[in-house]
Amino acid sequence: MKWRTIFVLCLAVLPWFGCRGNAPLRKPQVPPVVKEERLETHLMGIWDLRGRDGKTKQMIFEPDGKLTFHGGLEYFNPAEWTLIESRHELILSLLHAPEGKLDIFHTYIGNGVKAFNRDLKEVTYTFDKDTWSLNVAGWIYSKASQPVAPAPPEPVLQ
Repeated sequence: MKWRTIFVLCLAVLPWFGCRGNAPLRKPQVPPVVKEERLETHLMGIWDLRGRDGKTKQMIFEPDGKLTFHGGLEYFNPAEWTLIESRHELILSLLHAPEGKLDIFHTYIGNGVKAFNRDLKEVTYTFDKDTWSLNVAGWIYSKASQPVAPAPPEPVLQ
């Protein structure tokens, strides 16, 4: 008889617990929409290399794939760049570079350089939003994380 009593009590108690209701479902929080910067925007502008002598070498990425070197490595001028955003690749084409100046890129494959095609004179880099330096022939050019506003001109006493 005891097991029948327990069984009947269970049948009476189970529906009571089920009638308490459930906690309301919460909608998952949607993270705020952050406009992602295009890789080309991140690439454009001046990349610097400060020399031991205090001089600054520059690599300037301009629209329409134009790349210019100032203060060093001018023998690569004029150069071109191609950005393949879907593959996160940056390709520098050094079409006018002297043959002897290209061999150095082989030594940096895996150390900043993803690939080098000697026949096409192309150097390929992995490039994403976290890329802040590029190894060009052993020289590490860097881009500031935020653009620096030019200093205002000094006041002139009259």
